[in-house]
Amino acid sequence: MTRTFKSKRIVIKIGTNVLTDKNGLLDSNIIKNLVYQIAEIKNSKDIVIITSGAIGAGMQELGIKKRPIDVVGQQVCAAVGQGILMTSYHEMFSNHSIKIAQILITYNDLANKENYKHLANSLERLLDLGIIPIINENDPVSISEIGPSFGDNDKMSALIANKIKAGLLIILTNVDGLFDKDPNDKDAVLINEVKNVDKKIESMGSGSSALGIGGMKTKIQAAKEVTKAGGTVIIANGRKNGALIDIIEGKDIGTIFYPN
Repeated sequence: MTRTFKSKRIVIKIGTNVLTDKNGLLDSNIIKNLVYQIAEIKNSKDIVIITSGAIGAGMQELGIKKRPIDVVGQQVCAAVGQGILMTSYHEMFSNHSIKIAQILITYNDLANKENYKHLANSLERLLDLGIIPIINENDPVSISEIGPSFGDNDKMSALIANKIKAGLLIILTNVDGLFDKDPNDKDAVLINEVKNVDKKIESMGSGSSALGIGGMKTKIQAAKEVTKAGGTVIIANGRKNGALIDIIEGKDIGTIFYPN
């Protein structure tokens, strides 16, 4: 059955493990391919990108092979990597004559009514001008052992999608979607659709990656928040060639979470 999406406004969340290779280095070929697909989609859709990858890019620049476990180490990697990540996006989108804008936010920016009002106004104006906002968490000031964070931007993607009334949130990761068990298990089965995020579905998400702090659990929670607000969510493998275009064309890939 072909999936159909009427929403003109789409939020695309790109995870750390999509943007980086197995060694944590930025994968320019993947970024180039994703940018090409987004450029194609932009002809008919308003796009907001939520990106991870700054810490991984900083690790690459600093020659660090394992994600730092200390907060300051992560902050330093993010501070170094953010500019590198945005430079990659800028170069790739420029090839398609598309302008981008960087927006760094913290959890408090979405929780504070006045701050969010200014953010929303900026996003609306950028979209009106045909500019793609690229949003990331402001890790150097927001990562905290005691304060809230976004979980590899999964939670942020849900909050942004709901705030700007995007009808579709696409969460790109490095697995094909939600499986009934560990996807590395040969008996694991891909769940094509979820009509209700109940306790059984929530129990399927666990663990986190070496480079990203968000596992499937945070993605399921993001899907729960968006579908509860009337939006649709798809979790899919962003490293598969043409995945974004396939999603927009209604092909049966990834896991779709229906609004409830």
